[in-house]
Amino acid sequence: MKDSRKPGNLWTRALFLVIAGGLTGLLVNALRPAGGIELFYPWSMRVEARAMAEDIPIVSLEQVREATETGSHMLIDARIDTEYQSGTIPGSLSAPLSRIDEVFLELAMFVIPEDQLITFCSGPDCDEALMLALYLRDQGMENVSLFVGGIEEWLAADLPLEGAP
Repeated sequence: MKDSRKPGNLWTRALFLVIAGGLTGLLVNALRPAGGIELFYPWSMRVEARAMAEDIPIVSLEQVREATETGSHMLIDARIDTEYQSGTIPGSLSAPLSRIDEVFLELAMFVIPEDQLITFCSGPDCDEALMLALYLRDQGMENVSLFVGGIEEWLAADLPLEGAP
């Protein structure tokens, strides 16, 4: 009689269970009524894709640079206070998403619904600027855009920060 507790036999069973579990998971994912979870989704494009789906215009680094030079748009930094204080795009106001109800009352003193606004945060994986843009639009702001690249893209272009130590 063969001993089924031999190490080789246990590893074979474990490998079979892992493979069977993985295949079952893929099958269930593919057959979900609402559609499966995208396994190879370009996550770095998640914020940009959602902004486009929500009809929030996306602005480029060049447009943000021009806005800082001409003052044509109000830039709003959605990052937390400590990040804002460590340096931001010149001329930006701070409106941390975590305190947006409180901050919006202050922001409303400087902004009218027709103003051109650009929100940004740390970079393309940060969705706080998108959430802020959606909030501002829900509050009646008509011209809200999103700078997806945020501080990360600004610094990569070797542009200066305001308030940086």
